[in-house]
Amino acid sequence: MPSQLPRFPSKLRQSSPLLLSIAAAAAATVVAVAFAHDSVASTKTSDKPEITSTSGELPSAHFLAEQGLTIAGPMPSAGGLKAWAAYRDQQPIPIYRLPDGKHWVIGTVIDAQGKDVNAKTLQSAVQKPMGQQLWSDLEGTHWIGDGKPDAPQIAYVFTDPNCPYCNQLWRDARPLVQSGQLQLRHILVGILRPSSQGKAAAILAAKSPEQALASHAQAYADASEKNPDTLGIAPLQRIPLSARDALANNVSLMNSIGLRATPATIWKNAQGLVQTRTGMPPGLLNSVMGTPAP
Repeated sequence: MPSQLPRFPSKLRQSSPLLLSIAAAAAATVVAVAFAHDSVASTKTSDKPEITSTSGELPSAHFLAEQGLTIAGPMPSAGGLKAWAAYRDQQPIPIYRLPDGKHWVIGTVIDAQGKDVNAKTLQSAVQKPMGQQLWSDLEGTHWIGDGKPDAPQIAYVFTDPNCPYCNQLWRDARPLVQSGQLQLRHILVGILRPSSQGKAAAILAAKSPEQALASHAQAYADASEKNPDTLGIAPLQRIPLSARDALANNVSLMNSIGLRATPATIWKNAQGLVQTRTGMPPGLLNSVMGTPAP
């Protein structure tokens, strides 16, 4: 079982539904909320300037930016509506243009049985660009390396110092790390226990965070005491602002990806597509390395 995180307020932007549209086409039905700041004057209720975009293929760039939407590109759509694949905070989002060319809906196209008929197409369209954005975000974190920098496989791991499954992953990965096949890049978070943040800060603030993390993990693994708060590195009582900011940014990124448990492991498969797993499911390291499970 993975160690469960408390829920944090989502940073996803919430858009106000202005129009509920149901458009039928063939055997498919669009059930969606229309985001029509830009095209339905009768629904304008705020003092904000109205955004107009009635001639373009998509809603205005202003509107898309306001909603935090990144367009991956056009995609085929069941039901005959013109469609685009988009994403926001690692969440795939479809955009459909209605036949009048002046209104768009953001939602789900379902058939008569309620099945999302475009789900696979949407996921396929956004998987690569969304994964590239996530990988770039991970590279920009304050991660701690475990293994050779030139290892052929890299995996990022959201790690809490008090997480027993994080420690199990660290132990199980020793042969791969020590043989130079794998580098783990630990992104520390401090959310599981009262001492978690202080321990994570102590590792980040150490003269050698890599050595501090290794020493903590080994001490945690060797201890007979089962109270996580007393295992491994001593927590800092006064956390430096730089460490506090780094930990807050790490938690914010983890939350934006929708990850709710540690360890959360992220890597690229042989096709270069980003993969994510939480906890320590059987065969995790085989999946990371692209090798058959025993």
